[in-house]
Amino acid sequence: MACSRYALLSGLAFVCLVLHPVDGDLSYSVPEELKRGSVIGNIAKDLGLDLGRLSARKARIDTEDNSVKYCGINLNTGDLIVQERIDREGLCVKKASCVLKQELVLENPLELHRISIRVQDINDNSPQFKEESLKIEIHESADKGAGFLLNEAHDGDIGENAVQGYSLQQNDYFKLNVKTKGVGRKYGELVLDKELDREDNKEILLLLTAFDGGSPQRTGTVVIHVTVLDANDNVPVFSQSVYKASLPENSPLETLVITVSATDADEGMYGEVTYGFDHVSDENQVFSLNSKTGEVKVAESIDFEKESSYEMQISAKDGLGLASFATVIIEITDVNDNAPMINLKSLTNPIPENVSP
Repeated sequence: MACSRYALLSGLAFVCLVLHPVDGDLSYSVPEELKRGSVIGNIAKDLGLDLGRLSARKARIDTEDNSVKYCGINLNTGDLIVQERIDREGLCVKKASCVLKQELVLENPLELHRISIRVQDINDNSPQFKEESLKIEIHESADKGAGFLLNEAHDGDIGENAVQGYSLQQNDYFKLNVKTKGVGRKYGELVLDKELDREDNKEILLLLTAFDGGSPQRTGTVVIHVTVLDANDNVPVFSQSVYKASLPENSPLETLVITVSATDADEGMYGEVTYGFDHVSDENQVFSLNSKTGEVKVAESIDFEKESSYEMQISAKDGLGLASFATVIIEITDVNDNAPMINLKSLTNPIPENVSP
């Protein structure tokens, strides 16, 4: 029982609202990107409500945290309908489970029912590569079987609708080896199948295709531009294969998180090392990487409640494109930056001043 107290000239009056217990939360499962007006389910039937009383009880759909009201209710039919575009990638990014919280509010008497809507992924995104073309420089002295890592493609979808593999255009010099890293992320490795001769071919163009597992299947392509060079026989070497750091949430922008370091035994342009992120996900927006010094700094605000850790792949390339790779793992530590929240629902019901006890 919730009570509101009003001071009157002649004394005190108490107004009490009885909150009816919720009989049970409702759960629905729907695909993302449903058209506005699409029916999710009939909440009047599912909750056993009197359809004729919905209007009188001012039935409406609300949210628990005052966020976007993605749903509405048809007072004539009791249907829960789509009111705003539901984009799974916008709501939950890469999370395996995406649940949208809404709330049915009834008055006279005040009654609340929580509604959980599980948003299912559909194959509405195609694989994409970060660059329009991949530039690789390979020395003619490279041995048959040598591997050259390729930047992975990114797909906004998850599961089977995400990138499932790659294919390489038929050619005389290279074949493709598909590998997996992290949590199932796939990437390609270009493998030299026939020794190169710079005098025969200075440049080779290849077409790399990434495909997902959706139905219908979506694909994305990128051109690989291979330049055959003279020998550069040393690859940059990182000081360690995995770098780990801890960072408090809400750290100011430009905070130095960690510095990666790689050295190349060659001299001149062959020994000049540059650093870069080797993937296309959003980490490079949260953190910046100095291509010359290897300093990783905070580039956007960090919230422990949204993401508790980050894993990034960083490449070190010399002046002719030979590369090595290291992993950077950043653990975010929690700070006490959130106050407790109380969500209140109330009903205004005026009474005359001369009402009997």
